[in-house]
Amino acid sequence: MRISKLIFIFSVSFSVSLYAQFTNVTGKAFVNLIAPLSITAVSGDLDFGEIILTGSAQTKKIPPRAGELFLITGHPSKYVTISFNNVQLDNYQWALATGGKTGKMIFKPKVILNNGKVIKSGDSEKLIKNGGLGKLNVWVGGKIRIKRNQPQGDYIGLFVISVSY
Repeated sequence: MRISKLIFIFSVSFSVSLYAQFTNVTGKAFVNLIAPLSITAVSGDLDFGEIILTGSAQTKKIPPRAGELFLITGHPSKYVTISFNNVQLDNYQWALATGGKTGKMIFKPKVILNNGKVIKSGDSEKLIKNGGLGKLNVWVGGKIRIKRNQPQGDYIGLFVISVSY
């Protein structure tokens, strides 16, 4: 009985191995390594300087090419999305230190490329091939509106420009 079980197990395993199939398929692996993306302040600033309050509403502007220059560096010929927002400027620190009246105003940035093209927040632009990198110069200026009864003081805010692939 033992021999017959052994023969049966042997014959089943032998017949299974006789009818087993093996197949394979090939595929390709691919990766595109992209240069890291960065943005750097190169020159200029967004300082409106000292403005004398006149009792009348005023609008002061900094033309983009007279403002701050940023250099975007990344992968050649890749598109990047450029994002920025209006900035609230306030004199809270000054008012706290001096006991003066608080106020705020809005800085509205104007962003352009080297060729003068105006950029709106969320626009995508192609990095220009320059050696092994892609580069793009972005100029930032903008304007502020000063109310006729705007409190005096040092107004400060944080302008942020960001880029992404």
